[in-house]
Amino acid sequence: MSPRNTGITLIAYTLLAMAQRLAGLHVPVLKLPYLAGDGVGWVFALALLALGVWWLLKGGAHWNISPLTQKKLQRFTRIRRGYVSFLILLALTGIASLDSLLVGKRALMVSYGGKWSFPFVSEVIPGKTFGQPTDAETDYRQLQADCRTAGKGDWVIMPLVPFAASLDTPAIIETLEMRDGKLLRNGRAYSGAAYVSFASNPAQKRQEFQFRDGVKHGDFRGWNDKGEPVEQGSFKQGQRVTYTDFTDGKAAALESQSNSLWQRLVYPPAPPSVSQKHYLGTNTTGNDVLAMLFGGLQQALIAAVLFVAVVFLAGVLIGGTLGYFGGWVDLVGQRLIEIWSVLPFLFIVMIISALISPTLGVLVMILAVFGWMSTTMYLRTATFKEKERDYVAAARLLGASTPRIIFHHVLPNVIAILVTLAPFEVAGVITALASLDFLGFGLPPDVPSWGRLLHEGVDNFAYPWIVSSAFAAMGVTLVLVTFVGEAVREAFDPKKFTTYE
Repeated sequence: MSPRNTGITLIAYTLLAMAQRLAGLHVPVLKLPYLAGDGVGWVFALALLALGVWWLLKGGAHWNISPLTQKKLQRFTRIRRGYVSFLILLALTGIASLDSLLVGKRALMVSYGGKWSFPFVSEVIPGKTFGQPTDAETDYRQLQADCRTAGKGDWVIMPLVPFAASLDTPAIIETLEMRDGKLLRNGRAYSGAAYVSFASNPAQKRQEFQFRDGVKHGDFRGWNDKGEPVEQGSFKQGQRVTYTDFTDGKAAALESQSNSLWQRLVYPPAPPSVSQKHYLGTNTTGNDVLAMLFGGLQQALIAAVLFVAVVFLAGVLIGGTLGYFGGWVDLVGQRLIEIWSVLPFLFIVMIISALISPTLGVLVMILAVFGWMSTTMYLRTATFKEKERDYVAAARLLGASTPRIIFHHVLPNVIAILVTLAPFEVAGVITALASLDFLGFGLPPDVPSWGRLLHEGVDNFAYPWIVSSAFAAMGVTLVLVTFVGEAVREAFDPKKFTTYE
């Protein structure tokens, strides 16, 4: 495919992705740019659109791949372990991009009362649309069972794994007792999560609090009757210390709509079951393990793309500048890098996690802020060496400007080093993200994460399917990425094809 055709394809894909987002749809594959959140998603989509336009306008009829690069690519395909690992990773990426076609609680297709609908790409469809006695979202698993029982010709097609990646499983509801300002369970002060529901809709939570020794202590969240978050904050020893209202003061009006019944959800972990479609079982919070692994894979892939893009951009700009100009620019730059490198990364993440609930985009940016320095030093060294070549001196003698020398001569010859660094950067960000989640400083609890699943499995060795699934997912992925990295490093080794005099 030529650069211009690639640009046209990229423009068409980005415009379709933007259109489906503006229409409120959730089309698999097309919603990939927005999986990290709307803010990051729109920036990423606009960047893809700009890249497509640039390729369309500036791209030639063919990709100009040098014979040396072709030799390197051919050598990579001959390293079977790395090449096969690369194909497996591509297949996993394709599977992850299918999203709700494979994993999700919304039906792929519903035929009810002679009408067809496609819930997996649409907004929330209330249960009353399909005869369920609720205005909340339809329980499609229950609808599928009801249609089979009724025998009226209605039917529901669910994804292969009919569970969302988090907070989606039938729960055991236990009632607690509030006495003299303390929440009690079986007559003893309760510690853990408890919630109150809407009086008009007991299935919908109104507020959920964390308790310690019977009093509110920790984070709390609030929702409206549609299940949309409207408030959050925290308590300390029964006193509210932080509060955020997402509705500009309207959340307080919902207080009178909640009942006085305190409840908690109990999710005993279940072993793998084909009949229940929990193919890898459930964890202690009731989430389907396979769905969580799938969601964690999506998070890992998105984090890898964002992290590598930001780190490499910073490495090229800063490293190229330090290496090309040298002198006081290099001296000052290296001193600043040394100062930045000694900042306590984990403490900063702990502070940020305490102040806000970090999204995937925020975490990736934090990791990138502390992860660009090694790439920068590689690019600095390569640029410093490359600028002394004879062809750069010849370009100067011919009157080429500094920007032209940098962008048309030096950078194209040093940027190949990024190819060998990319797999190891990917492995690094996946490990770092899982580590933060394992320690409790990563993504919010309702976001699927390999690190949190691994932490839960380590704490509950009595349920071996939890820890074994998380360990296998991380282990296999990191091994595949490492194999690809080793093969790329060997295939692109300049000593294989270059002789220096």
